[in-house]
Amino acid sequence: TTAKNTSAAAHARRIVRQKTPGDTAAKDDAAFLPPPGAPLKDIFDDLKARAAAGDAAAASRLFHDLQQCAAAQRLGQFLPAMASRMLDGNLPSSPGSIDRSERQLDWMQRGLELQQDSASMCAGLSPSQQAALVPSTLTAAQLGDPQAADCYVGANLNAWPGVLDNPDWINDYKNYALPLASAAVQQGDWAMVGMLASANAGNPRSNNMLNQVTGTDPVQAYTYAKLMSLGQPDGPTPSSRSTNALSTLSSHLTPEQIQAADAQAQSMYQQYFDATPRQT
Repeated sequence: TTAKNTSAAAHARRIVRQKTPGDTAAKDDAAFLPPPGAPLKDIFDDLKARAAAGDAAAASRLFHDLQQCAAAQRLGQFLPAMASRMLDGNLPSSPGSIDRSERQLDWMQRGLELQQDSASMCAGLSPSQQAALVPSTLTAAQLGDPQAADCYVGANLNAWPGVLDNPDWINDYKNYALPLASAAVQQGDWAMVGMLASANAGNPRSNNMLNQVTGTDPVQAYTYAKLMSLGQPDGPTPSSRSTNALSTLSSHLTPEQIQAADAQAQSMYQQYFDATPRQT
């Protein structure tokens, strides 16, 4: 019992240190993770318990493994049909169609490699373990995994396994999506800036749920679109897409609103992104 309590106390100390900026505790926790590619069904319960206790490394590992298994499963559902269509179709003849066909073949090859690499890790996962992707993504995002935050905030309801059996997930999203998005922007997450710009603009092509949290807000949409334009990678000409978005959004604002939004975007660019353009 004493040894067990000592181990638990040591683990608790690692969790506390892990949350201290600049510390190496996350690396310490990562050193105690199972080897990469270990069968997820065998390590699932341990990773889940550690994540629930605040172990960021375990939470991140569980999220990434579950996400990889979900991606491999989706590929298995439509890769055969896609390959069949390509094989049954006419051979490409024009330069454009040849290039497009080569890109599709390359994408399919990478998909097949992902399936092969994931086979042993994902074998035998139960439906309940697969459905844990949603809460595991939230936990990893809350513990600081930026990819998990992007995935959670940008989630498509139809892609959530088990959502009809877990209506509380919708309430969780309503409560946590916007705080996670704001925190991600403050950590310099350009992908999140784009999602917030689209959500606040009420973009009908966006298939995630974020707009239902933000509502349609032309001022915020313009602010985030302006921030995206400030972070545009260096090039000879500005992006026409960015310019058109700003022009469309500004038509709904007063000069005073535009001036205030420009100032806010410039402040965020300097404070959260070190006034450095995003990478292409």
